[in-house]
Amino acid sequence: MSRAVVVVVLLLLAGRAPAQDTTAATLRRARDLYEQLELERALPLLREIVSPAWTFDVTAAQRVEANLYLGAGLVLLGARDSAVTHFRAALERDPFTDLDPSRFTPAQLDAFQAARRAVFRIGVRPVVATRLDPRTDRMAFTVVATHAAAVRCEIRAAEPAIRFPLLVGEITGLREIEWDGVLANGQLAPSGRYAVVLIAESPSRPGVTDSANAYFDVQQEFAALEDTLPDVQPRDLRPERYGKEVTGDVLKGFGVAVGALLLADVASNRDLGQSRDMAAIVGAAGITVGLTSFFAHRGRTHQANVTANEQQRTQRTVANDQIRQRNAARLAQTILVIRPAAGSGP
Repeated sequence: MSRAVVVVVLLLLAGRAPAQDTTAATLRRARDLYEQLELERALPLLREIVSPAWTFDVTAAQRVEANLYLGAGLVLLGARDSAVTHFRAALERDPFTDLDPSRFTPAQLDAFQAARRAVFRIGVRPVVATRLDPRTDRMAFTVVATHAAAVRCEIRAAEPAIRFPLLVGEITGLREIEWDGVLANGQLAPSGRYAVVLIAESPSRPGVTDSANAYFDVQQEFAALEDTLPDVQPRDLRPERYGKEVTGDVLKGFGVAVGALLLADVASNRDLGQSRDMAAIVGAAGITVGLTSFFAHRGRTHQANVTANEQQRTQRTVANDQIRQRNAARLAQTILVIRPAAGSGP
Protein backbone atom coordinates (compact mmCIF):
# COMPACT_ATOMS: atom_id res chain seq x y z
CA MET A 1 0.00 0.00 0.00
CA SER A 2 1.42 3.40 -0.95
CA ARG A 3 2.11 6.11 1.57
CA ALA A 4 -0.54 8.37 0.05
CA VAL A 5 -3.25 5.68 0.45
CA VAL A 6 -2.25 5.12 4.08
CA VAL A 7 -2.57 8.85 4.78
CA VAL A 8 -6.03 8.98 3.16
CA VAL A 9 -7.25 5.97 5.19
CA LEU A 10 -5.96 7.48 8.43
CA LEU A 11 -7.67 10.77 7.65
CA LEU A 12 -10.94 9.01 6.96
CA LEU A 13 -10.74 7.04 10.20
CA ALA A 14 -9.85 10.15 12.13
CA GLY A 15 -12.87 11.94 10.68
CA ARG A 16 -15.23 9.04 11.31
CA ALA A 17 -14.60 8.58 15.04
CA PRO A 18 -15.63 12.13 16.06
CA ALA A 19 -18.67 11.93 13.79
CA GLN A 20 -19.88 8.77 15.43
CA ASP A 21 -19.51 10.33 18.87
CA THR A 22 -20.80 13.79 17.96
CA THR A 23 -24.15 13.51 19.74
CA ALA A 24 -22.64 12.13 22.95
CA ALA A 25 -19.81 14.68 22.90
CA THR A 26 -22.17 17.59 22.20
CA LEU A 27 -24.55 16.48 24.94
CA ARG A 28 -21.68 16.13 27.39
CA ARG A 29 -20.41 19.63 26.54
CA ALA A 30 -23.90 21.12 26.87
CA ARG A 31 -24.36 19.46 30.26
CA ASP A 32 -21.02 20.82 31.49
CA LEU A 33 -21.97 24.31 30.34
CA TYR A 34 -25.34 24.02 32.09
CA GLU A 35 -23.62 23.01 35.35
CA GLN A 36 -21.43 26.12 34.98
CA LEU A 37 -24.64 28.18 34.43
CA GLU A 38 -23.46 29.22 30.97
CA LEU A 39 -26.98 28.81 29.68
CA GLU A 40 -26.54 31.06 26.64
CA ARG A 41 -23.97 28.57 25.35
CA ALA A 42 -25.59 25.34 26.59
CA LEU A 43 -29.10 25.85 25.21
CA PRO A 44 -28.13 26.24 21.51
CA LEU A 45 -26.22 22.95 21.68
CA LEU A 46 -29.21 21.19 23.24
CA ARG A 47 -31.57 22.64 20.62
CA GLU A 48 -29.32 21.33 17.87
CA ILE A 49 -29.52 17.79 19.25
CA VAL A 50 -33.35 17.74 19.37
CA SER A 51 -33.70 19.52 16.05
CA PRO A 52 -34.88 17.50 12.99
CA ALA A 53 -31.94 19.04 11.15
CA TRP A 54 -29.42 17.25 13.38
CA THR A 55 -27.62 14.85 11.04
CA PHE A 56 -26.07 12.47 13.55
CA ASP A 57 -27.64 9.49 15.29
CA VAL A 58 -29.51 10.30 18.49
CA THR A 59 -30.67 7.57 20.85
CA ALA A 60 -33.98 7.85 22.69
CA ALA A 61 -32.12 8.30 25.98
CA GLN A 62 -30.00 11.11 24.53
CA ARG A 63 -33.07 12.90 23.18
CA VAL A 64 -34.77 12.60 26.58
CA GLU A 65 -31.71 14.00 28.37
CA ALA A 66 -31.39 16.90 25.94
CA ASN A 67 -35.05 17.87 26.46
CA LEU A 68 -34.67 17.63 30.23
CA TYR A 69 -31.71 20.01 30.29
CA LEU A 70 -33.45 22.31 27.84
CA GLY A 71 -36.47 22.48 30.14
CA ALA A 72 -34.32 23.00 33.22
CA GLY A 73 -32.33 25.80 31.53
CA LEU A 74 -35.46 27.54 30.26
CA VAL A 75 -36.95 27.56 33.77
CA LEU A 76 -33.84 29.36 35.00
CA LEU A 77 -34.27 31.89 32.20
CA GLY A 78 -37.92 32.46 33.15
CA ALA A 79 -39.42 30.73 30.08
CA ARG A 80 -41.65 28.34 32.05
CA ASP A 81 -44.10 27.49 29.25
CA SER A 82 -41.31 26.54 26.88
CA ALA A 83 -39.69 24.55 29.66
CA VAL A 84 -42.91 22.59 30.24
CA THR A 85 -43.03 21.82 26.50
CA HIS A 86 -39.56 20.23 26.60
CA PHE A 87 -40.32 18.36 29.84
CA ARG A 88 -43.42 16.96 28.13
CA ALA A 89 -41.31 15.85 25.15
CA ALA A 90 -39.03 13.95 27.52
CA LEU A 91 -41.96 12.29 29.34
CA GLU A 92 -43.69 11.30 26.11
CA ARG A 93 -40.58 9.41 25.06
CA ASP A 94 -39.89 7.91 28.48
CA PRO A 95 -42.56 8.06 31.21
CA PHE A 96 -39.92 6.90 33.74
CA THR A 97 -38.14 10.23 33.31
CA ASP A 98 -37.75 12.20 36.53
CA LEU A 99 -35.77 15.03 38.07
CA ASP A 100 -33.53 14.54 41.09
CA PRO A 101 -34.74 16.96 43.82
CA SER A 102 -31.19 17.26 45.10
CA ARG A 103 -29.93 18.62 41.77
CA PHE A 104 -32.79 20.78 40.51
CA THR A 105 -34.54 23.83 41.95
CA PRO A 106 -38.12 23.89 43.28
CA ALA A 107 -39.15 25.98 40.25
CA GLN A 108 -37.74 23.36 37.90
CA LEU A 109 -39.45 20.55 39.82
CA ASP A 110 -42.75 22.45 39.75
CA ALA A 111 -42.56 22.93 35.98
CA PHE A 112 -41.72 19.27 35.55
CA GLN A 113 -44.78 18.26 37.61
CA ALA A 114 -46.93 20.49 35.44
CA ALA A 115 -45.61 18.63 32.40
CA ARG A 116 -46.32 15.32 34.11
CA ARG A 117 -49.95 16.32 34.70
CA ALA A 118 -50.33 17.39 31.08
CA VAL A 119 -48.99 14.13 29.64
CA PHE A 120 -50.73 10.79 30.04
CA ARG A 121 -48.19 8.05 29.53
CA ILE A 122 -47.53 4.73 31.20
CA GLY A 123 -44.51 2.46 31.00
CA VAL A 124 -43.17 -0.97 31.95
CA ARG A 125 -39.47 -1.42 32.58
CA PRO A 126 -37.67 -4.35 30.92
CA VAL A 127 -37.77 -7.47 33.05
CA VAL A 128 -34.62 -8.15 35.05
CA ALA A 129 -33.09 -11.64 34.74
CA THR A 130 -33.67 -13.65 37.89
CA ARG A 131 -34.05 -17.13 39.36
CA LEU A 132 -37.43 -17.37 41.04
CA ASP A 133 -38.31 -19.92 43.71
CA PRO A 134 -42.14 -19.85 43.70
CA ARG A 135 -42.29 -21.16 47.26
CA THR A 136 -40.44 -18.23 48.79
CA ASP A 137 -39.65 -15.54 46.20
CA ARG A 138 -41.44 -12.84 44.24
CA MET A 139 -40.35 -10.95 41.17
CA ALA A 140 -41.38 -7.34 40.62
CA PHE A 141 -42.56 -5.64 37.45
CA THR A 142 -41.84 -1.90 37.65
CA VAL A 143 -44.51 0.27 36.05
CA VAL A 144 -45.16 3.98 35.98
CA ALA A 145 -47.92 6.44 35.16
CA THR A 146 -47.23 10.14 34.60
CA HIS A 147 -50.35 10.90 36.64
CA ALA A 148 -53.22 9.02 38.28
CA ALA A 149 -54.35 6.17 36.02
CA ALA A 150 -56.91 3.38 36.21
CA VAL A 151 -54.87 0.36 35.14
CA ARG A 152 -55.11 -3.32 34.44
CA CYS A 153 -51.83 -5.23 34.60
CA GLU A 154 -51.90 -8.70 33.03
CA ILE A 155 -49.63 -11.66 32.40
CA ARG A 156 -50.13 -13.05 28.90
CA ALA A 157 -48.79 -15.92 26.84
CA ALA A 158 -49.74 -17.42 23.49
CA GLU A 159 -48.55 -21.03 23.88
CA PRO A 160 -50.27 -22.18 26.01
CA ALA A 161 -52.98 -19.51 25.89
CA ILE A 162 -52.70 -17.63 29.19
CA ARG A 163 -54.17 -14.34 30.29
CA PHE A 164 -54.85 -13.26 33.86
CA PRO A 165 -54.61 -10.02 35.86
CA LEU A 166 -51.96 -9.19 38.42
CA LEU A 167 -53.46 -5.83 39.34
CA VAL A 168 -56.68 -3.99 38.61
CA GLY A 169 -56.77 -0.59 40.27
CA GLU A 170 -55.22 2.85 40.25
CA ILE A 171 -51.59 3.88 40.26
CA THR A 172 -49.78 7.21 40.36
CA GLY A 173 -46.13 7.54 39.57
CA LEU A 174 -43.80 4.58 40.10
CA ARG A 175 -45.20 1.24 41.24
CA GLU A 176 -43.87 -2.32 41.64
CA ILE A 177 -46.26 -5.21 40.96
CA GLU A 178 -45.16 -8.59 42.33
CA TRP A 179 -45.62 -12.06 40.83
CA ASP A 180 -44.74 -15.43 42.33
CA GLY A 181 -44.57 -17.33 39.02
CA VAL A 182 -47.91 -19.07 39.60
CA LEU A 183 -50.85 -18.90 37.16
CA ALA A 184 -54.41 -18.02 38.11
CA ASN A 185 -55.29 -21.73 38.32
CA GLY A 186 -52.57 -22.32 40.91
CA GLN A 187 -50.22 -24.11 38.52
CA LEU A 188 -46.60 -23.13 38.04
CA ALA A 189 -45.99 -21.11 34.89
CA PRO A 190 -44.83 -23.50 32.14
CA SER A 191 -41.75 -22.74 30.07
CA GLY A 192 -42.40 -20.26 27.28
CA ARG A 193 -42.54 -16.61 26.27
CA TYR A 194 -44.69 -14.21 28.28
CA ALA A 195 -45.58 -10.54 28.35
CA VAL A 196 -46.52 -8.27 31.20
CA VAL A 197 -49.10 -5.91 29.70
CA LEU A 198 -50.22 -2.62 31.25
CA ILE A 199 -53.42 -0.97 29.99
CA ALA A 200 -54.48 2.38 31.42
CA GLU A 201 -57.07 5.12 31.16
CA SER A 202 -56.91 8.61 32.57
CA PRO A 203 -59.75 9.21 35.09
CA SER A 204 -59.35 12.97 34.66
CA ARG A 205 -59.42 12.77 30.86
CA PRO A 206 -62.07 10.21 29.84
CA GLY A 207 -61.26 8.34 26.66
CA VAL A 208 -57.52 9.02 26.91
CA THR A 209 -55.73 5.67 27.12
CA ASP A 210 -52.25 4.23 26.86
CA SER A 211 -50.62 0.81 27.00
CA ALA A 212 -47.17 -0.65 27.48
CA ASN A 213 -45.62 -4.08 27.78
CA ALA A 214 -42.42 -5.99 28.39
CA TYR A 215 -41.58 -9.49 27.16
CA PHE A 216 -39.78 -12.18 29.10
CA ASP A 217 -38.97 -15.88 28.83
CA VAL A 218 -39.69 -18.46 31.52
CA GLN A 219 -37.75 -21.72 31.76
CA GLN A 220 -38.61 -24.33 34.36
CA GLU A 221 -35.50 -25.84 35.94
CA PHE A 222 -35.69 -29.11 37.90
CA ALA A 223 -33.75 -32.31 38.49
CA ALA A 224 -33.93 -35.01 35.81
CA LEU A 225 -37.06 -37.16 36.03
CA GLU A 226 -37.29 -40.96 35.94
CA ASP A 227 -39.32 -42.86 33.34
CA THR A 228 -42.04 -45.17 34.63
CA LEU A 229 -41.87 -48.87 33.83
CA PRO A 230 -43.75 -49.93 30.66
CA ASP A 231 -46.96 -51.93 30.80
CA VAL A 232 -46.60 -55.68 31.24
CA GLN A 233 -46.88 -57.27 27.81
CA PRO A 234 -48.91 -60.47 27.20
CA ARG A 235 -45.74 -62.29 26.20
CA ASP A 236 -44.34 -61.62 29.66
CA LEU A 237 -47.32 -63.21 31.45
CA ARG A 238 -47.97 -66.84 32.20
CA PRO A 239 -51.10 -68.46 30.65
CA GLU A 240 -53.99 -68.13 33.08
CA ARG A 241 -56.15 -70.92 31.60
CA TYR A 242 -55.29 -74.49 30.84
CA GLY A 243 -54.90 -75.04 27.13
CA LYS A 244 -52.18 -76.76 25.13
CA GLU A 245 -50.54 -78.18 28.22
CA VAL A 246 -53.72 -80.24 28.92
CA THR A 247 -53.58 -81.71 25.40
CA GLY A 248 -49.97 -82.50 26.17
CA ASP A 249 -51.07 -84.58 29.17
CA VAL A 250 -53.21 -86.73 26.86
CA LEU A 251 -50.32 -87.16 24.46
CA LYS A 252 -48.09 -88.12 27.36
CA GLY A 253 -50.64 -90.79 28.37
CA PHE A 254 -50.63 -92.24 24.89
CA GLY A 255 -46.86 -92.10 24.91
CA VAL A 256 -46.75 -94.10 28.12
CA ALA A 257 -49.06 -96.74 26.60
CA VAL A 258 -47.00 -97.03 23.41
CA GLY A 259 -43.79 -97.19 25.40
CA ALA A 260 -45.17 -99.93 27.65
CA LEU A 261 -46.16 -102.04 24.65
CA LEU A 262 -42.78 -101.61 23.01
CA LEU A 263 -40.97 -102.56 26.18
CA ALA A 264 -43.24 -105.62 26.56
CA ASP A 265 -42.20 -106.82 23.13
CA VAL A 266 -38.53 -106.36 23.92
CA ALA A 267 -38.72 -107.93 27.36
CA SER A 268 -40.86 -110.95 26.47
CA ASN A 269 -39.24 -114.43 26.02
CA ARG A 270 -40.20 -118.04 26.39
CA ASP A 271 -38.90 -118.31 29.94
CA LEU A 272 -40.66 -115.19 31.28
CA GLY A 273 -43.78 -115.59 29.27
CA GLN A 274 -45.78 -112.92 27.58
CA SER A 275 -45.84 -109.49 29.34
CA ARG A 276 -48.42 -107.88 27.06
CA ASP A 277 -51.09 -108.07 29.72
CA MET A 278 -49.01 -105.94 32.09
CA ALA A 279 -48.15 -103.54 29.26
CA ALA A 280 -51.81 -103.17 28.43
CA ILE A 281 -52.55 -102.33 32.06
CA VAL A 282 -49.75 -99.69 32.16
CA GLY A 283 -50.81 -98.23 28.85
CA ALA A 284 -54.44 -98.03 29.88
CA ALA A 285 -53.38 -96.31 33.08
CA GLY A 286 -51.35 -93.72 31.15
CA ILE A 287 -54.20 -92.99 28.77
CA THR A 288 -56.63 -92.76 31.69
CA VAL A 289 -54.41 -90.25 33.52
CA GLY A 290 -54.03 -88.15 30.38
CA LEU A 291 -57.74 -88.11 29.62
CA THR A 292 -58.59 -87.40 33.24
CA SER A 293 -56.23 -84.40 33.24
CA PHE A 294 -57.68 -83.20 29.95
CA PHE A 295 -61.32 -83.28 31.08
CA ALA A 296 -60.51 -82.01 34.57
CA HIS A 297 -58.56 -78.90 33.49
CA ARG A 298 -59.67 -78.03 29.97
CA GLY A 299 -60.71 -74.31 29.84
CA ARG A 300 -60.28 -73.80 33.58
CA THR A 301 -58.21 -71.17 35.42
CA HIS A 302 -54.57 -71.90 36.15
CA GLN A 303 -54.56 -70.40 39.64
CA ALA A 304 -50.81 -70.59 40.21
CA ASN A 305 -50.19 -68.62 37.00
CA VAL A 306 -52.90 -66.11 37.89
CA THR A 307 -51.21 -65.48 41.23
CA ALA A 308 -47.78 -65.11 39.62
CA ASN A 309 -49.15 -62.61 37.05
CA GLU A 310 -50.86 -60.56 39.73
CA GLN A 311 -47.62 -60.38 41.69
CA GLN A 312 -45.82 -59.18 38.57
CA ARG A 313 -48.43 -56.47 37.93
CA THR A 314 -48.40 -55.41 41.57
CA GLN A 315 -44.62 -55.08 41.60
CA ARG A 316 -44.80 -52.87 38.50
CA THR A 317 -47.54 -50.71 40.02
CA VAL A 318 -45.60 -50.26 43.27
CA ALA A 319 -42.40 -49.40 41.37
CA ASN A 320 -44.22 -46.83 39.19
CA ASP A 321 -45.89 -45.25 42.22
CA GLN A 322 -42.48 -44.82 43.83
CA ILE A 323 -41.09 -43.30 40.62
CA ARG A 324 -44.02 -40.86 40.42
CA GLN A 325 -43.50 -39.85 44.03
CA ARG A 326 -39.82 -39.18 43.42
CA ASN A 327 -40.64 -37.19 40.26
CA ALA A 328 -43.29 -35.18 42.12
CA ALA A 329 -40.77 -34.34 44.83
CA ARG A 330 -38.30 -33.13 42.19
CA LEU A 331 -40.95 -31.05 40.40
CA ALA A 332 -41.96 -29.51 43.72
CA GLN A 333 -38.45 -28.01 43.86
CA THR A 334 -38.78 -26.38 40.41
CA ILE A 335 -37.06 -23.03 39.95
CA LEU A 336 -38.21 -20.53 37.31
CA VAL A 337 -35.39 -18.95 35.32
CA ILE A 338 -36.62 -15.55 34.10
CA ARG A 339 -34.89 -13.72 31.27
CA PRO A 340 -35.83 -10.53 29.41
CA ALA A 341 -36.87 -11.10 25.80
CA ALA A 342 -36.99 -9.00 22.68
CA GLY A 343 -40.32 -7.31 22.05
CA SER A 344 -41.52 -9.65 19.33
CA GLY A 345 -44.64 -10.73 21.18
CA PRO A 346 -45.46 -13.87 23.15
